[in-house]
Amino acid sequence: MTAQAIIFDLDGTLCDSRESAFWQFIELTREYDGQAANRETIAAAMHGTTESVVRALVKNTQVPLEEIVRRHAELRTESTKLLQLYPGVQELLPLLRRMGVQVAAVTAGNQYNVRYLHDAGVHEHFRTVVTADDVTNPKPHPEGLLLALERMGVAPEHAVMVGDTTADIHAGKRAGVIRTVAVTHGFGTLDELHAAEPDHIIHDIPSLLDVLE
Repeated sequence: MTAQAIIFDLDGTLCDSRESAFWQFIELTREYDGQAANRETIAAAMHGTTESVVRALVKNTQVPLEEIVRRHAELRTESTKLLQLYPGVQELLPLLRRMGVQVAAVTAGNQYNVRYLHDAGVHEHFRTVVTADDVTNPKPHPEGLLLALERMGVAPEHAVMVGDTTADIHAGKRAGVIRTVAVTHGFGTLDELHAAEPDHIIHDIPSLLDVLE
């Protein structure tokens, strides 16, 4: 294996957060707009920071954004029971560690995501986790990836980026990683992922090992 490090996105890549996200934003838009956003609209908006997603989905301009963001945080906490790791993640992370590959995560989420990794029992396998609180520019800007690589002491040309959206793939390319891998079980559509031209497209996390050889 040529990779010294693998950087993962979290939501939609390692963590199946789709039902959680749909529930949060269906409830949020119902409360503030009087009509719930549909799943297709929510999935299309799931790029950038949590605040930017809230801003894109909630159309009500009469209520301060800060209040809506606070309400979303409450809903997000309530939706924790809907989160789960994708099949194979729990087995893959310690395997990569034993293979000498450092593992990092770069997420547009915040400390909520870090808490979930602890709750799921996998946080120990990550060398570092970069959240929206650590950067100025979210993906597709490469800032988060470059910060993760700096923390690990790994050059971009020795790292792989794995994600489920075009923002993940573009961030990897802009950071100069050796390989980008798109996984299809998250928020990005297959057509969108193909258009981003990742080096590999996989349909589940265990298949990552097949494209790292």
